[in-house]
Amino acid sequence: MRVSFTGATICASTGLNIAASSGRHIFRVAQTTYGPVNPPPRVLGEHPVEGWSRWDTPGRTVYGGSTPAGAFVEVLEYITPDPPATPLTELFDDVVAGDADTLADQIARELPACGGMSYRSISQGWRQARSLYELQLPYTGWFVDITGANSISVVSDQLGSTLLADCGIEQLTVSELTSSSADLKKLTTGIATWIRETVVLHDGERPHGIFYPSKWGRTLDNCAMWLRRTDDGTGPDPLIEVDISTIGRHTKPLVDAAALRRMSIF
Repeated sequence: MRVSFTGATICASTGLNIAASSGRHIFRVAQTTYGPVNPPPRVLGEHPVEGWSRWDTPGRTVYGGSTPAGAFVEVLEYITPDPPATPLTELFDDVVAGDADTLADQIARELPACGGMSYRSISQGWRQARSLYELQLPYTGWFVDITGANSISVVSDQLGSTLLADCGIEQLTVSELTSSSADLKKLTTGIATWIRETVVLHDGERPHGIFYPSKWGRTLDNCAMWLRRTDDGTGPDPLIEVDISTIGRHTKPLVDAAALRRMSIF
């Protein structure tokens, strides 16, 4: 059974929508050689924030989905996309009526005949290099439900004259918060950094991270957890590995995610 991360609780101190961590489980697809909880630390100035993930902050951030299929949906986005839709007529002089309109379409036609995989296929090598992890979130504490109406209102009020104005955002909506466009990374990572570094909740604690819906559909939702203790050097973070699974061609969550994304598995 799927348990949604989002909830209607409103923090009495900040006005933000929050959801209890309460030992919930998330699922994460990661390269086996790195393990489930070893994300690269982000350092301001080292790389542009446009290359960061949506809710990254300075330090380390772990992402996961509320379901195994949802975890796969998110990572499949990073498999090499189709080449640009360049018209064949711009590249070749001998284009005939039976040819495809674009180079990408023509290659897609010819790949199967040559025994190759179509674009955006999930290769055996990709699968074998990764594992599916089940992780237990902290027993106590809270996550900010960032697309809650109250959260959007608070963020707009607190950051409207600074971060939002700097990003050219007149009205903050769910659209901006669920976009993974590089142009909006300054906005989302800036919101995440403000929450991580300044927000103190009603219980006197800082939030663990962000709960947010997938851009691929509201029935999928995700979690971004900041590894505060690891970053501070004060010990391990309360994120417990529950299970690890290899990823086979017929692993059901992968099959379900591939169907949603219209991808083939090899």
